[in-house]
Amino acid sequence: MRINFCPNVQYFTSNNGYYKSENGNPIGTVTQMFRPDLDWNRFTDFMVKHFKNKDKVQILQFAASDGSEAYTQIITLLENFKGQNIDKFFPIEAYDIDKNMCDVANSGLLNMNFIDLKKFNDNNIDVDKYFEFYSDKNINILNDTSEHFQTYKALPILTENVNFHQGDMFDVSKKHTDDSNTVVLCRNILDYLTDREVENFMMYNSFNLKKGSLFVTGEIDEHRVESIIMRNGFVKVLPHVFMKA
Repeated sequence: MRINFCPNVQYFTSNNGYYKSENGNPIGTVTQMFRPDLDWNRFTDFMVKHFKNKDKVQILQFAASDGSEAYTQIITLLENFKGQNIDKFFPIEAYDIDKNMCDVANSGLLNMNFIDLKKFNDNNIDVDKYFEFYSDKNINILNDTSEHFQTYKALPILTENVNFHQGDMFDVSKKHTDDSNTVVLCRNILDYLTDREVENFMMYNSFNLKKGSLFVTGEIDEHRVESIIMRNGFVKVLPHVFMKA
């Protein structure tokens, strides 16, 4: 990602990180299982119905961090759409520019606390189907300020359905080939970019994504960047979910 931020400062890591921006203001970042600013069940139901006539659906996730959101998407598909052709959504291709985070994600290890585990219970999901307890020592994530976490290891039912890559979302978007069968998850990252950078990124997606493909954002992206997304040929179909018109 080509962003003119303060050198030697990480901005997109996991679980809870606090960093200084170029002007000295603190920036907080967070990722978690079932992050609540997207209705995962509603979104996944829409996605399955929307692409019901497609033999293959490409899911690209940017700023993939520790893998929490990719795992959330996989679990939601597996739990809610048993017996349907969900293999066409896998593997998810997840990208992060941070090598440390790519190494963490590829390890299959994930820090979770009681709040994460409670979300499994609230969704009537057996966490043991997808993770095994690994240790009571946190993963070594650079600049991570998380506390009171335990480490879990993702089981093959998750790790075999996602590929984690180190990559620049601008480069990946420019090279991606679409057949009206793509879902781009670019959540809670666009608001960190300048308007010009968001405009350029959405121009790449507008050019390469064909009618019917989806673009998904997050809560912090909502107010400033939604107008940029929509003037680049996308219409809003669900909260934080846009479709190429």
